[in-house]
Amino acid sequence: MARTGATHASVDTRARHRFRIYAGLQLGIRLLRGKEVGSEDVAIYGAFGVAIGTFTVWMAVRAAAKDRALPPGSPTATNLKKAISTGQLPEHASAELWEPELITMLIEERRMAWIGSVFFGLATVLGVFVIFEPGENPWLGVVCSVVFLGWAVGFPLWVRRRRPRIQKLLDQFPEEESLWR
Repeated sequence: MARTGATHASVDTRARHRFRIYAGLQLGIRLLRGKEVGSEDVAIYGAFGVAIGTFTVWMAVRAAAKDRALPPGSPTATNLKKAISTGQLPEHASAELWEPELITMLIEERRMAWIGSVFFGLATVLGVFVIFEPGENPWLGVVCSVVFLGWAVGFPLWVRRRRPRIQKLLDQFPEEESLWR
């Protein structure tokens, strides 16, 4: 039960951060557009933020319960993320379960490297159009353009760094077990 308590505490902390981020973004967008922000706006966006945070907590607790129900070493989202970040497969990982997941991730990330760049590049262009739109305050377009340009450049670099890690995980299986080789 101690593990469950730690999970709930970390999930609750993440939900509170999401609440703050949501409320801050909504109020920040109003300020960037040059509108006044009153106490009723803060209360409304705060209530929506609490609702989103509660939903996030519920989803995370549900996902953690599903992960605990599976046998150890299963290729769950949590185990995949941890394996990629540490470079080590879980102790009970089997090639027949993990290799199809890792191969699928390699294929998806190859596609996402260019699709993500095109999408974020188009969003950057849209932000530039918002800058030059006749209006009182162009700062929303400036902020969006800078953020989306950063994602358009950073996303392929992130994928390029992540793909060799996934390949190293595939190489950790013994040749007699491996479906990949």
